[in-house]
Amino acid sequence: MTEVCWKDIIWTGADKELGIKEVLTVLKGYGPLEVLHFENPSKYKGKLSVWLDEQGLKHVSLFHLEVLGEKRRGLGREMIECLRKIFGGDVYVQDPGEIPTAKEMAGGIHVQEPNPESALFWIKMFEEKLIQSVEGDLMDLDESTTSEELENVKRKFLNGSDE
Repeated sequence: MTEVCWKDIIWTGADKELGIKEVLTVLKGYGPLEVLHFENPSKYKGKLSVWLDEQGLKHVSLFHLEVLGEKRRGLGREMIECLRKIFGGDVYVQDPGEIPTAKEMAGGIHVQEPNPESALFWIKMFEEKLIQSVEGDLMDLDESTTSEELENVKRKFLNGSDE
């Protein structure tokens, strides 16, 4: 697998083998829409895609972010700020706050268990406008979300409720 070290982060193709040129083209937002793995060893790792809008502005869709190491406080925020700095665009988060578990429902279906700590982190990043939206089974937040709706979502995770 081809690894590209760019901006102190190791980047690789997520779904298929990409060469150095292809990975760099995707990172610059000019290639086809591809999902990339990224990792800054001992800090964080995850998956994202980069795309250009009609005005030529770059946007990042973040599908997974995992903070690594013993001293984790602040690293998630650092990564989001890093993405904004590298790409100079907006960050959209998809399907956050869920952890795959071995727990099975009838019929052998694997379920996703909510992770309140992770969900509250994404809510905080949204409140601080570091990310533009959060979309997933656990919550949907975007520019049309009212402050009341945001408080209801936050309360759901603070109380551990599944309403």
